[in-house]
Amino acid sequence: MKENQLVEDLKCLTSLRFFAALMIIVHHSRNVLHWSWLQHAPETMFQGVSFFFVLSGFILTHVYSTKAMPPYGSFVRARFARLWPVHVLAIVFLVSAVPEGSITFDGPGIFDKWVVLGFNLALVHSIFPFLAYTFSWNAVSWSISTEFFFYLAFPLLLVNIERTWGWKLLGTAVMASALLLILRLSDLPISSENFNQATAYFASYPSPVMRIFEFVLGMSTWVVWNKYVRPRQLSPFAWTLLEVGVLALCVFWLGYAGSHIYSQVLSNYAQLYFGPAGSCWVFALLIGIFASSRGALARSLSWRPVMFLGEISFSIYMLHQILIKVFVATLGWPAVPEVVFFPVLFLIASVSYLLVEKPGQRFLSGNWRKTDAVLAVNPQVK
Repeated sequence: MKENQLVEDLKCLTSLRFFAALMIIVHHSRNVLHWSWLQHAPETMFQGVSFFFVLSGFILTHVYSTKAMPPYGSFVRARFARLWPVHVLAIVFLVSAVPEGSITFDGPGIFDKWVVLGFNLALVHSIFPFLAYTFSWNAVSWSISTEFFFYLAFPLLLVNIERTWGWKLLGTAVMASALLLILRLSDLPISSENFNQATAYFASYPSPVMRIFEFVLGMSTWVVWNKYVRPRQLSPFAWTLLEVGVLALCVFWLGYAGSHIYSQVLSNYAQLYFGPAGSCWVFALLIGIFASSRGALARSLSWRPVMFLGEISFSIYMLHQILIKVFVATLGWPAVPEVVFFPVLFLIASVSYLLVEKPGQRFLSGNWRKTDAVLAVNPQVK
């Protein structure tokens, strides 16, 4: 059994979460808010969710390869407590601040909005292959539902990860490929204008079976980083060159190459995976290089104000689309300037983080009187 040791705090990875959240804000704003520069943003911005999946696998493996894994029930309870308080806050914010017609979908039977809400609050709505479920209520919450299924599988995936990571990565790739093959052989349409229609897109895009490859890629990246990158003795200048190189590669891929391949090369069914997750490999490279925090770029990300933006990034992510609806649907102000929108978003995200996210996490995890040791030394595990 592992002894509990002090876990190294990979500070710059906390900060990188903020920039991934910004990618998704840009994606959701481009066709709604009247900011001229949004029209020049690449279509790959929504792949910021893939960054979160890869980073989650990396950080959890980093923590629990050093510290003893708690009992399964305690682990799942702690991970649920990480997600649920802000999830509930977001729905309350949505219902109280947005006109009814802009809140969610509604329909007969299992598509009744209150039935959907029950599955949504239970964080299982990502397994339903319908737009009405995937993007129900606070639409971005599909990703935390998918993430919760990763948490359920993580203790098993962690077993002997340093020896079995290659097989687990291959196995999850096979699972994703098998799902695509099944969808191709089925009669499901790829897409539909009917939000109650099962489609191949919504059977794959949010599916934990499809997306767990990204999470396991993050776990595998930690193994490679820990064994080969972390021990490397290079000068700060050399590390800075590596950071600049991998960042340039990431920008080139997201800004040009990835979009080109997605739109002009891939078949419709290949797009079902590579459209949302095709950048996971470059995110893994970015995380694997920046995790060591030995170059100038990574060290700059450890600056406390930037780290705080990373710490509130979950609340930023969960609340930003609702705030867009408030400005557009409630206030009728799609031309809200950036100098208003972003300060308001960061303010409400900070309040959410300090008054709901952290206290709620401690309360639901049964740790109201003191902060869990893992979270205290590793803000990224939040």
